[in-house]
Formats: sequence, C-alpha cells, structure tokens
Amino acid sequence: MRRERVYMSDENSDYIAFQLYNRGSTNRPERERMKKILTRAIRHGLTDRQRYCITRYYLEGTQMKDIAKELGLSKSTVSRHIKAATLKLRKVASFYER
Repeated sequence: MRRERVYMSDENSDYIAFQLYNRGSTNRPERERMKKILTRAIRHGLTDRQRYCITRYYLEGTQMKDIAKELGLSKSTVSRHIKAATLKLRKVASFYER
C-alpha cells in the first residue's frame, strides 16, 4: 500500500495535528528514530566543513555571512556546503522513510 505524502502548511497543520491526536498518535517513536538516523548521518556521512556549516546554520542559528567570516570563505561557498549537506541528509531520510 502506497501512502500519500501530505505537506504541512499554515492552513492544514492544525487539522493534521488534530487528526493524529484523535487516532492516538503522537509520532514520537518515529521522530526519535529519525533523529538517531540523522545524527548518525551527520557524524559519519558529511565532510567536516559540511558538518560545521550545517550545525552552525540550523542548530545554532548563525547566519551564513558569519559562518563565512569564521571559516575565511565566501558566503556562496558556505551556502553550497549547506546545500550539499542538506541534500545528503534528505537522501538518507528518504531511504529510511516508511
């Protein structure tokens, strides 16, 4: 059986959350599983520079221009590292997705 992908937006997020709540699903086990998979992929599947850029950008909220200054790179180079890392992580996530 193939599942249809539903993308959350501002318009439908409350409805989707309500439907999941009514079914008794909190999705916590799946989120925890995916978190472990992505953490492992970040540690072992990215280059050092990709790992640094993606961690600083997404987890610490640092702007790309500030990351570029820290590393002595251009903003576009940092952007390319983040994009490459994001694509790798998406590929890993889609492989493990139900």
